[in-house]
This record gives sequence, C-alpha cells and structure tokens, in this order.
Amino acid sequence: MIELPGIWSLTPLGALIGVLVLQYWLMATGRLISKGSHDREIAAANVRGNEWKAASDKWEGAARVALAQNTVLLEGTRTTSAVLKAASPDVDFDAAFPTEGS
Repeated sequence: MIELPGIWSLTPLGALIGVLVLQYWLMATGRLISKGSHDREIAAANVRGNEWKAASDKWEGAARVALAQNTVLLEGTRTTSAVLKAASPDVDFDAAFPTEGS
C-alpha cells in the first residue's frame, strides 16, 4: 500500500490552495477591489484612451498634409522632367536617369 506523506509536507500546498480560494472569494464578492476603486481606474483608462485618440487624430492630419506636399513635389518633378525632355530631344533622359518603372 502507498503511504501518504505526513501532514507537514502537505501544509505548503494546502496553504497555497487556501490563499487562492480566499483571493477568488474576495474578488467575487467585491471585497478585494472596491467598486469605487474599480470605477476610478476605468475612468482613468478612458481618459488616457481619449488622449491617445486625440494624439492619433493629430498625427493623422499631419500625415495627410505631408502626403499632399509630397504629391505636389512629385508633380513638379514630373513637369520639370517633361520640360527638359521637350527642350533637348537628342538626350535620352530615361537611360541617363532610370526610374523604378523603366
């Protein structure tokens, strides 16, 4: 027959289980974290979320402005390239300055 270990060797495991059961019971009944404390933390998290959303919207607007500026710069480059090609038809600009598409 297998002999069970003595009571002193089971005590740490029993204490751990007891603490876990006590913690669960305290949380389930609202005694470990009070409702007021929980509501305060949720409100603080909502404020932080709103701040992050405002910052994200601000940076999104800045990115749109930068995209519009880049578009204008690229159109200027295309226009300059077309003028140079028209002004000097004997130079092969595509061979001298290859682009990704060619």
